[in-house]
Order: sequence, then C-alpha cells, then structure tokens
Amino acid sequence: MARKPRPSPFTLRLSPEQRADLDSRADLAGLSAGGYLLSAAFNTPPPRHSRRPTADQQLLAQILASFGKIGSNVNQLARVANAGSWPDSRLLKQACDDIRMIRDMLIRALGLTPPDDPPPPGL
Repeated sequence: MARKPRPSPFTLRLSPEQRADLDSRADLAGLSAGGYLLSAAFNTPPPRHSRRPTADQQLLAQILASFGKIGSNVNQLARVANAGSWPDSRLLKQACDDIRMIRDMLIRALGLTPPDDPPPPGL
C-alpha cells in the first residue's frame, strides 16, 4: 500500500515569550504546538496524532518506569538472600525509598499532596 505524501513543513519564528505562551496553550489543550496551531488557524478538530499525554498520563508513565526500577531492586535482594547472605542495608533503604516515591507519585496523580513522611527507623 502506497503512503500518502506528507505535507510540506512550515516554519514560524516566535519570540521566547510567544513560544512559551504557545506551548502553554497547547499543553492546556493536550496538543502538540503544531496540532494546536492547525486547529486554531483552521477552526477544525485537532489531528488525532497530535494529542499529547495529559500531565496525569505522564505521571503514570513515570510510575510505571519506577515499578521496573523497584522490581530490579527486589530481584537483587532476592538473589542475595537466596545465596544465603543478608542483603546490604543500602539496597533495602533504596527499595523503601522507591516504594515511597511511587506512593507519592500516585497521590499526586490523584490531585492530592503527599505527606512528608520521615524514613522508618533503622534504615
């Protein structure tokens, strides 16, 4: 199946203030700057592929990445424990810190403010 030719690019020079304003408006609309400009200039619905992830979606993507990190830490702890020795306390502290970070990001994604918890004693 033949691909549709892409439209020619269009360049627009903006001052730093204008660019910041454009980016802010595009973010509020959940669009890329180009998608926002197309929609505004031609009074049409924005193209589907120009939608940006919302702040919540970005935060949830970070949380998903953090789960991968904590999974790696837990795997290292299990490997040390299976070898018959006690895991390094730094690894345990890192795993606790990662869990706390994920909890805080989830709370923020829900629009709340995470508490300022002190670390547990002994870690």
